[in-house]
Amino acid sequence: MTRTERGLPRCEGLVKALRRSRTFRDLAPMECGIGWPVPIAVIQDGGPRVFARLPLFVLRPEPAGGADLFTPFATATLDWSTGRLVEYTDLRFKEPHRSRREWAQPIGRFPHPAVEGLSNAGYRARRTRLFGLYDQLFGAFSLGRQPDAATVSEFRELLGRLLEPCLVPSYRRLAPHFTRQYLTGDPLPHEG
Repeated sequence: MTRTERGLPRCEGLVKALRRSRTFRDLAPMECGIGWPVPIAVIQDGGPRVFARLPLFVLRPEPAGGADLFTPFATATLDWSTGRLVEYTDLRFKEPHRSRREWAQPIGRFPHPAVEGLSNAGYRARRTRLFGLYDQLFGAFSLGRQPDAATVSEFRELLGRLLEPCLVPSYRRLAPHFTRQYLTGDPLPHEG
């Protein structure tokens, strides 16, 4: 597992670096949440190259606790090997057929039922573990391989628990191949 200098999984470090970046501060509102990454592998110069696409959504905290979640309004794509931002897509521009009300209305809440009973430390531990599993996926994809079955199984279980249910339709729209393989529990092609 690849770790950053502070002991965090590399993927978690990339998300934190994106949040601290000037580009992010210029393009995203302060109350922006960053969703779970979607791996994108492409063949370039004869070998695999892997990118992490991150949905961005408004997360509006409530004084009594919890937060309202809104439909992702943009995606940021990072080069997995360098952490460089390679693409920013404003979904409100890319999907003009969608109603303005769809972007303005909350679609769900955090915490959702699958994580509601977890302590902050328990949630953070599971979050860091899922980022570590993302590192294993990205590492395998960067070598042109599929991750091992045990990694895939644990990844599916944790992603299924931590991904906010209200965001699932957005993930299915943004990354249909990824969600078919890793979100629904359908077997990977090589697992038959």
